[in-house]
Amino acid sequence: MSKKDKTTPDFFYLPPKEEETMKVLWSTKDALSASEIADRIPGRTWPASSIQGILRSLEGKGAVKVDSITKLGKSYGRLFRPVISANEYATMQFTRYFQPDGDSREICSSMVSSLLGNENIKNDDIINALQDIIKEYGNG
Repeated sequence: MSKKDKTTPDFFYLPPKEEETMKVLWSTKDALSASEIADRIPGRTWPASSIQGILRSLEGKGAVKVDSITKLGKSYGRLFRPVISANEYATMQFTRYFQPDGDSREICSSMVSSLLGNENIKNDDIINALQDIIKEYGNG
């Protein structure tokens, strides 16, 4: 998947059904039909037929694109692919709320401790955790 294209806005929000749909698309490298997407949403309680409207909304936001049109059973259907990755969407949400005013060390410390899943982590522990991550991924 390529970086978000020029038609994708800097920010958009995904309501729960759209987010569930995107999670399915993010979880595979294959382009999927609407029915394949609906079938792969775990615990879906809403009708599969509403996936078409969800995909239209996602297309309008620039989150998905039609990858191809193919024969699906006796008719033709569209296969969808995400335009942005899950990480790009997460970054989009973060940058919307990130406020660069204030002590940058405190902001960085708070952000990293949240990412590490421990709001009360000490700076030394953050440094050690980051060094472990660098060691792990620096050798790959």
